[in-house]
Amino acid sequence: MSPQSISRIHVHHGFEAGLGDFVGRLLREALPGREVVVWQSEAELRAGLPDAEVLLSFRPPKGVWAAARRLRLIQMMGAGVDALLPAPDLPAGVQVANARGLHGAQMSEFALAMLLALAKRVPRALEQQREHLWKMYGIPQLAGKTLGILGLGAIGAAVAEKARAFDMRVIGTQREAKPVPHVELVLAGAAGTERVLRESDFLVVLLPLTPETRGLLGARELDLAKPGAFLVNLARGGIVDEDALLERLRSGHIAGAALDVFAQEPLPASHALWDAPNAILTPHLAGLEPEYLKRLVELSVDNVQRLESGRPLRNRVDRARGY
Repeated sequence: MSPQSISRIHVHHGFEAGLGDFVGRLLREALPGREVVVWQSEAELRAGLPDAEVLLSFRPPKGVWAAARRLRLIQMMGAGVDALLPAPDLPAGVQVANARGLHGAQMSEFALAMLLALAKRVPRALEQQREHLWKMYGIPQLAGKTLGILGLGAIGAAVAEKARAFDMRVIGTQREAKPVPHVELVLAGAAGTERVLRESDFLVVLLPLTPETRGLLGARELDLAKPGAFLVNLARGGIVDEDALLERLRSGHIAGAALDVFAQEPLPASHALWDAPNAILTPHLAGLEPEYLKRLVELSVDNVQRLESGRPLRNRVDRARGY
């Protein structure tokens, strides 16, 4: 092998062991002759990190990277890199790549499923079914309503395309506002966020978690939201103040919420959000499905080969910006 060759790849998922094993099997099939090691625990990662060259991880631990003396690439298994960055102890030569753009179809479908479930009062229907209660109630429609998307990246653009098929008006935000197909109005900055909050009947959060977006939707911002609006968060729990959201769900100012991400994951069984009115909670699964993991492995294999040949990585993350 040449000096640039990589002989061993490590996988650390951080949640379900079966997912790491599945990714490991796909990597072995795609890279015959390479050793693929799946770490099932943080302890295994810490012990083996000094010899690691390439690491695939969904939620890597903090404060362990000074030992990563041979590490060349961390391939994140999701679009978000907030679990890793900032990492001041990560050697400067280690490149980071993410999986942005791989789950636009899956996550946009999930977003629309949640919009429909909230609009059609599915949580109330299920509650009445459990109680054997026959009581009719009104249900809103999506057509003619305004959908606000905070974070018009690849997933946001896919959500916008699907929302237009439901005759929704779509507005949203980007870091630097530029036209997006199917989006009537693209805004930037704090003023843009506030306008989206004020005008949206439905709000989908798809922002990366960075120092600038952490706590972006607090009590003040949620109070700016249109009374009776619905909120869907598929981004990161740290973007939305969960206590403030809970209060506004209870008051009815926010009519309902679908949350796939939380400040603490797994969400503790005792957390008040489990019993929030008109809420749908899912365990960070909006982007997970077998085809996504296959596309992730294809991206990872490509980046390993690019690393070996000295070519630029796909989806390289700017470590200073955090995305």
